[in-house]
Amino acid sequence: MAFRPHSLPLDLWPVAHQERWAEANQVGRLFKPSGLAAHWRPHSARKTAKGWGVWLGWNIEKGHAIHETTPEAIVTREQVDAYLTDVEETNTGWTLYNRAQELYDAVRVMTPHLNPSSWDWLRVCFENLRLEAIPSRNKLERIKMAWQVEELGLGLMKSAETLPAKSRRNPHGVTTLERALLYRDGIAILTMIRRPFRIKNFASITISRHLFLDEGSGALAFGAKETKGKRSIEAPLAPHLVDGLRRYIQIYRQALLTTSGKAKHIQTDALWISRDGTELAERSLHNVFRRRTEEAFGKPIPPHWFRDIDVTTLVRHNPEDARITGSILGHSDPEIANRHYNHALHIYAAKRHSAALAEWMEAPQNASSQGSI
Repeated sequence: MAFRPHSLPLDLWPVAHQERWAEANQVGRLFKPSGLAAHWRPHSARKTAKGWGVWLGWNIEKGHAIHETTPEAIVTREQVDAYLTDVEETNTGWTLYNRAQELYDAVRVMTPHLNPSSWDWLRVCFENLRLEAIPSRNKLERIKMAWQVEELGLGLMKSAETLPAKSRRNPHGVTTLERALLYRDGIAILTMIRRPFRIKNFASITISRHLFLDEGSGALAFGAKETKGKRSIEAPLAPHLVDGLRRYIQIYRQALLTTSGKAKHIQTDALWISRDGTELAERSLHNVFRRRTEEAFGKPIPPHWFRDIDVTTLVRHNPEDARITGSILGHSDPEIANRHYNHALHIYAAKRHSAALAEWMEAPQNASSQGSI
């Protein structure tokens, strides 16, 4: 029977596991250090706890006696291999990677008394699964240059400004609401490709807290507590972005807040507004990027790929500037940025190889000799 993941609730965990998890999340006091998970964001803690609950649920389903155990006692290579094999039967590669990562994160913070290297084998496991989750060849085929994505955003904004209005005589025109959605999606794509923040931050932008617009200048800023890397970020905005965002706020955002029959005319400082006049949810904004890019390029591009696109474009045209990729991505670890740099070099090398092969095949001396092969 295929394994159907069911997460065991925290209050049903073995006692030792509950105690270890509480200690891992304990904020330090005067003479007591913080637990290894005390600095995590609530979302990360919930996700990891749920993943450990799935692991415990699988153990129970398999008939393993776990209620008198410690966390480290039940995480062995053989058991993890069997667990991931069962998970793989009914889940995608990303889910498999997530289950392995959650298992690693949970067990390492619940075993601070062990040498951290004790779990290196599990870290290698989930890192390898991540590489397999989306074949790099598929990603390379779908990656675009930044200028192509920027043209998409500008095109949507232009359509919002120039398409004829819908009327009895012109039923194929656009309504005020459709015009506002076109402009919103266009300026969102344009802003994201210029400033590829993580979608969680991008969706949470509020006017005058994160977005600052002055006459002819502007910036986006997030505090250290709001970013994944726990570092504050401030990014200036290009003049055409400032103009586009100001026009969106003054005209099209107002239309989104008031035009729909479902609109409740709410008072909000949220930058991104839904078609129903409410604050646009992160998932909905995520879908905007996927839908608009699929319409334009044939395949959807998720928002987190915008970061790859920016660095790929930078390295492709200015390899000497690769050192600044960490700043673009907001990474504190240069190795993370370096992986994006290497990704860009692979794309560049592949394109050069294809061009060289095509040139060789078209050369007259080779074309005449192909019949003897």
